[in-house]
This record gives sequence, C-alpha cells and structure tokens, in this order.
Amino acid sequence: MHTLRRRAGLLLAGLTAAATLGSLGVASGTTQTAVAARDLPADGKVLALMGQDSDTLSDYKRDVLDQSSLDAPTPGGVTLYTNMVLGGSPEPLAGMNSPANWGSGTVDFAGTLAQYPNAALAVGLYLSDATSGCNNQPLRAIIGTSDSDVTAGDPSLVTRYRAKVDEMVNKLKGYNRPVYLRIGYEFDGPWNCYSADFYKRAFAYIKGRIDALGATKVATVWQAAAWPLNTSTDHPEWNYVVTDSAHYDTWYPGDQYVDWVGLSAFYGSGSVTTQWGCSSYDTSPTALQDRVLNFARGHGKPVMVAESSPQGYDNGGHAKSCIMRKNRVAAGADTIWNEWYKPYFAWIGANRDVIRAAAYINTDWDAQTQWQCADGAAAGGTGCSNGYWGDARIQADPTIRDRFLNELRGSQWVGGTGTTPGGGDTGTPTPSPTPTPTPTPTDPPSSAGFTQGVTQGANPVVWFKPTGFTATFVTVHYRVNGGAQTNYFLTWNASANRWEKPVPLNAHDTLSYTFDYQPAGQTSQITSQAFTYTAP
Repeated sequence: MHTLRRRAGLLLAGLTAAATLGSLGVASGTTQTAVAARDLPADGKVLALMGQDSDTLSDYKRDVLDQSSLDAPTPGGVTLYTNMVLGGSPEPLAGMNSPANWGSGTVDFAGTLAQYPNAALAVGLYLSDATSGCNNQPLRAIIGTSDSDVTAGDPSLVTRYRAKVDEMVNKLKGYNRPVYLRIGYEFDGPWNCYSADFYKRAFAYIKGRIDALGATKVATVWQAAAWPLNTSTDHPEWNYVVTDSAHYDTWYPGDQYVDWVGLSAFYGSGSVTTQWGCSSYDTSPTALQDRVLNFARGHGKPVMVAESSPQGYDNGGHAKSCIMRKNRVAAGADTIWNEWYKPYFAWIGANRDVIRAAAYINTDWDAQTQWQCADGAAAGGTGCSNGYWGDARIQADPTIRDRFLNELRGSQWVGGTGTTPGGGDTGTPTPSPTPTPTPTPTDPPSSAGFTQGVTQGANPVVWFKPTGFTATFVTVHYRVNGGAQTNYFLTWNASANRWEKPVPLNAHDTLSYTFDYQPAGQTSQITSQAFTYTAP
C-alpha cells in the first residue's frame, strides 16, 4: 500500500549524486505503436482514473460529480490499495475485507465500488516487509522458497501466503469489472526494498493464479517508481541504480506475465524546476518517465500512468514549494495550471500511442497524517518524513477544477463528450525569459542553438544562453578535476538574459560539464556536447 512509499524519509541519508546520464529520449508519439493487453480501452482512447482512497473519492463525488452545474465527466476508473503482509498491521487484504486507514485516508473497497458502480478498478498491491527487516519474506513465501523462515509452522507461510493470493484473486474476479492489479507497485522504489529476482518470480506466480482461477478481467500492471536518484549503491544486487542502462530489463518479469507497463509521474516539464530546485538528482526526473514509455514501446505494452499528482503544489492555498524542503511561495491558479497540469496533459497527448490509462490522485495530502510536512522542514527530517506534497484536489480552486474537467471532456478520453476536442485548456501562457537573438562577440558559439561559458573571478558561474528559443529549464552536470558528477538546475538571470549556476572552483581546477535543456513547447530534453574549463 502507498502508506510505505517513503520517497524521501528512507533515502536522503547516504545518497550520492554521482551518475552517468543514459540516453533517455522520448518518442514523439506521432507514430502509432502497436500495443495489446487485457482491459485495453477501445478506439485508441485513454482511461481516466481517480484516487487514491475512499475518503478522497467520496469527496470528489460530492464536490464535483454530484454538482449538476458542473456536468463533470464520470471517471472511467478508481484507484485503491491493499496489502499482503502476514503478521503486519493492518491485516492482509486490508480495505478489501474491511475498511482500513493507515494515515492516508480510509480504504473501503465495498463502499467505493458502490459509489462508482460502472468504474474500472486499479489496485495497488503492497508486498514489502520494509518495516520488519527488508527480508523479502512475503515474496519468498509466495514463490515457495525452501528457506526455513517460510517453511516453518503449520501451515507454513508458503501455504498461508498462497491462500491469500487466491483469496485476493477470487475477490477481484467477483467484482465483475475491469481490474488493473499493480503487483508490488513502484517495484524499484528503494523504500520497498524488493529484490529484483524474488519480485519477478512472485509477479509471475500471481499472474499464473489469475489465469488459473479464470479472472479474465484482471490485468497485471508492472509499475516503475521513476524515482530519479540512485540508491543503495553499496548493494548492486538490489539494482536501485536508475542510470544503469539495463535497470528495467533486470526487473522485468517477461511479456507473458505483464499486461501493462505502469509508472508514477509526479513531475512535469514545467514543474520540475520548482519540485527539485532545492535538491540534486542523478537523472532527469522527466526523462526517466519518458524512458519507461520507451521501454513499453519496445515490448508492445500499453502504459498506465498509475500515480500522478502535482507534488509540492497547494491548489487551495495558492502556493508551491520544493518537495525536498517545505518553503512555500505564492502561486496562483494560472501558475499552478501552467507549470504542472498543462504540461501533464500535453505529455499524455504527445504519447497516446502507448499511454492508454492515467490515474490522478485528487488528494489533500496536507490533511493526511502520513504526508504532512512542517514549514521549513526537510524531507526525511522531523515533521516531514515523506517530503512536501500539498493539496492536489481540483475542487480546491474553481479555475483548476474547470480546466481539468474540460480536459477530460476531450474525445481522446473514455467517456469524453468530445465537446472540447484535444482538451479544454484555457490557461494563460507560462511566462518565460525572453531569448537574446544574437550573442555578444565574447560568447563562444555553439552548434546546439545556445552559447555558454564560465565567468572568471572569485565566484565562478557556469552560464547558458539560448539563441532563438526559450528554455523551459536548464540543468548542468559537472565534475571538478574528474571527481564525482554533480547535477543542478540553473537559475534564470533576467539582467544577463541567461541561465546561471555558481560553481566553487580553486585556482587551476578543471571543470568538465554538459547541459540538459528543454525548449518550450517540446516534450523531451536535449543533452549538449561536453565542455571543459580550467580556472586561472
């Protein structure tokens, strides 16, 4: 269940920013990819789902769907969570067998499915024993290893876990509606501490039981975390190094077991500078999401955006903050829409060849104890164990609500009326810096459409100046004297008309660096050639 995501709290200590960026370009989506899967929406349409707890879904029905004046499209599906960890709290299949609340809203399958009788169901299945040692005992029991801790007892854990698998599958089958089962969702999120080998085998076993029990409406979803930090590098067998070109291959159970490829998508091309602006990363957050899409293309699988929400934005409070340290600044509805929502819908539209379902988390994160973060607190510290999330409810602001509903009325969505083909965005353009059409004579020219350099003096600054285009963001990846790579966002300097980042250098230090930048209106970033500078 999502209660143990802990994207920040368990990860910040010991993280290193040293990494080599892989080739993570995104396909344009202009060429139709042949995809096939169980529960695939017809006619190339995209299924819209809402989540992710029963309280949130009940509030959405009351505040949006039941308001006749809004004429809101009914979501094609809902998202809920359950777990399968014996001896933990809550009990296995919590939420399915009886209502449960682990600090992030009540989960009540019966209540929600009654409120949404015609909706598909996406289920996040939690299989981690992260709170009791990260020994992968649930996975090992499901696959039936001969380890003494899973064979002991009468009946053994193997028997008990496999009985729970069958109980779950039969319940899902009994719902008699399309079900998307996200087995061990965010499998490569280090907070789950799954072993890739045990995970793949458990995934295959559960898929086998789905088919053996005749649950023909239950599709399997293999959901990546798309977390842009390399972690646990001292344990390479865990495979939590996302910059490894074979990262996803190592985790993939196989085409015969996976119906859908899934991913979490909390960051977008317009918002990533806000969300990650106070922290380094090992690979571009948005490029990593696109890498998952390309993996799906390569395997002919449709993609479910299984979790998405404007993390760090407060729709009702009209504010935003970096997710790694809560330091809110004012942000009106137009700013929030243009920075997160508009690029989000554009990204889905540009990749409709594979994205065929998208689940939005319409939650007031600040109101749920698991996600609360104190002002000024850092992710993983006291009072902010999971970073800053905010308030993602669309009904918290009428402008965001109306634009969001207009998007879902588009003909590309399942149930869309087609009254706003291509979406109903009425947002104002995002203000962005004005490019300098011609570089000054002192700017070293570049064939990549920009000029760049490093200022000399006591406080060197690496800078990047677009020529003939506006950049949505610019990042720099540098090494000093061949040391560890460090990755940072550049800041726009309006007076100099360029992007800048101070770099501490001593006399005769050698700086090697590259840039990633994204031209406005594009859905993928560009990586520059390598540059070198030696301090005098």
